[in-house]
Formats: sequence, structure tokens, C-alpha cells
Amino acid sequence: MNRKYTLLITFLVIFLLAGCNNQIVKEQPPVEVPKKVVDLTNINKDDVAENINGYNLSDDERLTDIVHANILADFSKKLGTQVLTADETSGVTILEKYSSTLPEGISNNVQYKFYDLGFNYFLITNENGYGIKEKPSQNSAIIQNMNYLEKVSLVERVQGEEVESSNIWYRVLFLKGKELKTGYVHSSAGIARRFRYEEMQNAVIDLIQELSEGGLNFISNYKNYNGAPPNKNNDEVDEYGYRSFHSAPAYIEDSTSSEFRYIPDGILVRILDETDEFYHVYVPTFGSDFFVPKQYINKDEKLNRLTNVVVIDRKQQNQAAFEVVDNGLSLISYTLSTTGLPGQHSYETTLGSYKAIEKKDRFLYAQKGTDEIAGYAPFAIRFTGGAYIHGVPVEFLEQNGERIDPGNVEYLHTIGTFPRSSMCVRNYTSHAKFLYEWMDLENGAVIVIE
Repeated sequence: MNRKYTLLITFLVIFLLAGCNNQIVKEQPPVEVPKKVVDLTNINKDDVAENINGYNLSDDERLTDIVHANILADFSKKLGTQVLTADETSGVTILEKYSSTLPEGISNNVQYKFYDLGFNYFLITNENGYGIKEKPSQNSAIIQNMNYLEKVSLVERVQGEEVESSNIWYRVLFLKGKELKTGYVHSSAGIARRFRYEEMQNAVIDLIQELSEGGLNFISNYKNYNGAPPNKNNDEVDEYGYRSFHSAPAYIEDSTSSEFRYIPDGILVRILDETDEFYHVYVPTFGSDFFVPKQYINKDEKLNRLTNVVVIDRKQQNQAAFEVVDNGLSLISYTLSTTGLPGQHSYETTLGSYKAIEKKDRFLYAQKGTDEIAGYAPFAIRFTGGAYIHGVPVEFLEQNGERIDPGNVEYLHTIGTFPRSSMCVRNYTSHAKFLYEWMDLENGAVIVIE
């Protein structure tokens, strides 16, 4: 199935969802770019990023095509409590009711609503899919079949029949036809996930408190433009998971002969003092101070105040965007995302607080392990090294010896499942476009938590 058909199916399912809840669709995804010939003859190799896909993109497209008829599961938090009745919950031991409220200090001002997600959801990880049960029992009637890597909204965690040494079941909300229904999935079928707003809020508050003591500088060594750091035990990655490329050496003492670790491009630091060769810096992400050679920090470039911040949750594979307001934080968007996979020619998205450095409406990336251009990613915000928040990657097609741009792609079924990217943070293209237009680079930051 080609990508245009995939996009068409997406719109059909969205239309059906809108029939149940007219708040589900508020925005439209980017208009698909017509196919056109691409001239790559005069491209500067310095403008091409490393490969951004942990797995071959075709694998993500294959998984998307398999479930094309059920591209969008329903996650409506607004209707979730309206379908519950006393009769439906009788005889079931409820262990936890899932809340859709925000912590105190975060106001709801969500502006991106193309995918109306719930704050708590269940990811189906059984490769054969799963049949949602009428009751929390293995032999109960199946009322809806779910595909591998689909997500359904969580209503309750309950006790039910013991299966595979566990009696934990989840009551979930899903769309059947045009009706919202509830049923049960056993805990062995997948993973319960949530938007961890408390942890996100704490991470932003920590950064705001750091900024209250003065502006923060940041490490600058994109593509080692300011010099390759020394090798640490001949490894590309140090013991903390930070790679040498795009990084600076952070020495324990003001001497290049002392112990050091890598400190990545874009990470925020506070200059405490300086010597002839080093800036003595405090790194909030590491909670320690180090000595960094001066060529890796531009003293005149700072984050002086924070207005826009995206928090990426590497563990849950989701993210949220906030504006800093007088009385706390304002939630602007929340969505699923996919972070980096560590492996050969692939790197995980590193933890930390980073400056939002630059925007590109699209950037080219290379084929894995080569310098050959493979494709591009749209609506990108770079925050560290070659890592961007961006839309669905696009691979160029080969036709009659020419490279063809097939146009933007909105959706991949694998977004919000497991790390599948390389360093970058993959979003639905419509959300990447939203962030691209919303982010204030002067006063913006990106925080990655675990």
C-alpha cells in the first residue's frame, strides 16, 4: 500500500472519530507535497545530517501498512468517564482509577488536537495482537480485536482471573464502529503508559530555578566544528551514554591530563569562572562542575529566560510542550514520540536540558553508515548535535535514474512505541509542524527525561 493510500485511510478514520466527538479533530495535517525530481548535485555535505533512523524506515512503513484499517485507536479522555455505569463495574475489584487531571501548577491550554490522546493508555505489545474481552477473564467473549502496537485509553486497573501468573487486568476505552465501548485486556498483552506530568513539571521547574540565578550558556560543537574531543578509552560513547561526536570534553580539573567525560552539544551550563584555557562550568544535568576548553562555549550566547519548553519522556515514548506563565506552566500540546535506539550506526537520545538551537523546515540525512543522501525530515528543531525533533522521515524514490521526493508523510504506526530513531525525536508530521511554528528559539529549551 502506498503512502497516499495510508494518508487517505487516516482521514477516513479521523472522520469516523469526529462523528463521536467533535473535539477530536481541530487541526489538519500538512498538505502533502506533490512528487518532484530532486537535484542533489550541489548539496554541501556539511548540510547533511547523519542517518536518523535506528531501524530501516521501510520496517516502520511495513508495520503501518499492516494495520492500515485501524490506524487510529480512540484515546478520548473527555468521554471516558461518561460511558461508565455501576452495572458495568459490579463484581470487579478496582485497584486504580486513571485520572485525566493535570497537577496543580499546570493549566490546560492545549492547542494541538489532531490526535486527542488520553493521559493514560495501554500499548499492545503482543505481536499477534489482542482480543479485548468483555470481562477480565481469559475465556470471556472478545468484543474487539486490537493490532500489534495499537494504543487504547486506560480507565481502570483491576483484579481478574489469573493468567500467566498475574491477575492484573486493565479496563480500556476503545471505538467500535461509531460507539465508545469498554472492555478488558490482560497485563501480559502490553504495557500501561502515561504522560508523567509531575516529572515533566519538576524538570521544567528545576530549569526555571537555574535561570533565576542568571542566564545559562550551552556547549557548541555541532559536527565537531570547534574541534573533536579526545577519545575516551577508544570508545565512541562514554560510560554515561554520551558520545564523543558533537561533544566537548568536560575535565574534572583545569588540565587536559585529568579525567574527563563527554558533554554534548546544546546542553545548558553555567559559567562559574575561567582560566586562560578553560571555562569552569556547572552542568545542571550532571549536578557537577567541570572544566571545558573555551572553544566549546560562546560566552555571548545564552538562554536568559524560558518561555517555551518541550519535555521528552524517553521511558514512556511521549512528550509535552509547555509555556512558562506567571502562575506556573501552561500545557500547549502532548503527543506520542519515538526516541533514539542505541546500536551500530544508531544512538539513543541523551538525557539532559538543552537549548533549542535552530529550526529547519526540512533537513537531509544520510543512508546508514554512508555519506549518501537517503531522504529528509520535515519541520525540525535541533537541540543537541544532530538530534532534532522532527516529523515522519521521508526517503527519496528512484525512478529512471532520478531521485524523486514523494512528499510529506503524516503518520507512522510505530510512533510512541519503542526507540526506533537515531538520536532524533520522531513526531507525527502535523505535530512537528505545530512545534516548528510555536517554538521561540531565543527563549526555548528541550528537556529529555527518563
